[in-house]
Amino acid sequence: MKTENRRQTVQTTRACWQREAPCPCLRIETSPNEAHVFPYQHLVTASLTSAGQIETLRLLFSSHAVELQGRNLRTLLLALQDFAVKWLRTMPERYEGLETGDGGVITGIHIEEAR
Repeated sequence: MKTENRRQTVQTTRACWQREAPCPCLRIETSPNEAHVFPYQHLVTASLTSAGQIETLRLLFSSHAVELQGRNLRTLLLALQDFAVKWLRTMPERYEGLETGDGGVITGIHIEEAR
């Protein structure tokens, strides 16, 4: 019985982001040694564009601009709309080719100060 519960948890956990509502802040892990926390109160806009198979999700906070590259990022955008993403990070390269369903894969994160 325990094994079944664990197996279900592993299969439903997203490797790139975690949904949890309500969430006051979004933690973005850019590397194992670097993380940023942004209050959702400072989120100004979010937009999703695609060019071929690569999608770009842009988040503009009052002090920083965040750009995420990846695949199937629409579900992430919808969770951000509800302020329901607790953290996000890039998918480790060794797992990028695995099927993620509608959970999406983040392949790159770029953060810069807003102008």
